Amino acid sequence: MSRRRPLLPVRAAAVAGLLALVGCAAGLPPVDPGYPRFTPEQLRTDGYPDPHHPEIGPGWTPRVDGQGRAFGYRTICAGPRWLDRPDVARSAGRLALGPFSVDFDPGYDPCQIAPLLEHCEAALADVGALLGLAPGDSLPILDPDNLEEYAQLTGQGPWRMMRYRDGACTIQPVPVLIARTLLPHAAYELVARWLLDVNGCGALPPWLREGLAVYAADLGVHLNNYMAQYRADGPVLFSPGETDALLAAAPLPDPETDRQMHRRAHYSAFVMVWSLVEDQGGPT
Repeated sequence: MSRRRPLLPVRAAAVAGLLALVGCAAGLPPVDPGYPRFTPEQLRTDGYPDPHHPEIGPGWTPRVDGQGRAFGYRTICAGPRWLDRPDVARSAGRLALGPFSVDFDPGYDPCQIAPLLEHCEAALADVGALLGLAPGDSLPILDPDNLEEYAQLTGQGPWRMMRYRDGACTIQPVPVLIARTLLPHAAYELVARWLLDVNGCGALPPWLREGLAVYAADLGVHLNNYMAQYRADGPVLFSPGETDALLAAAPLPDPETDRQMHRRAHYSAFVMVWSLVEDQGGPT
């Protein structure tokens, strides 16, 4: 079972306060007394919240902004049907919306790729408010044709959803992320990484920078599931120093070791940020 995303103003106050302490925000908000909002019993029963899961259901309807304009998922395409949104630029092998552009194999139907832009648009609204950070001018995204091309371009295995570097991203093929029910999480993580980068937060320790990105992406439920195969061997969490070392390093040469260490490092970063924001309400 998943729960609704916590009220954004409450989470935003905690995260903005955390960023203020490390020099990435202008001011420190007042301490919010509403934490913790999830008891240990709730987490054991329901698990970490995944607000994106309902989007794959047949009853999902697009979100509407304060001006009554539909935005986000299912507003560029309705299934295979192109909706002719006037703010979406379309050409052979390329789609663009706001600061986001994605280049892809022209052999793909644009509606196969459009969900990435839709989720990025929603993520910009949600993650921008959560982190209190303004967007940059542009975020170009390359969507490889298949996982083999993704590995050739990035040097990464499929357990790493993207490579973000110098204001641009190569992401796993969108159809693959859709099949793995990870596309909205990947879009939110990408937008969070980008916002932290363009707002001068790149000097944050890797555990905090990556932890904020996967926290903003609500990846906890997936990361926790990945840990099931490792828990029988002992504790899965790393210390901040161990997490930093793994997140800052290049992919390990052995694929299975890299998959385990990468997932455990991201889970460790997520748990540390979850604790700071959810359990402690940010800075106190």
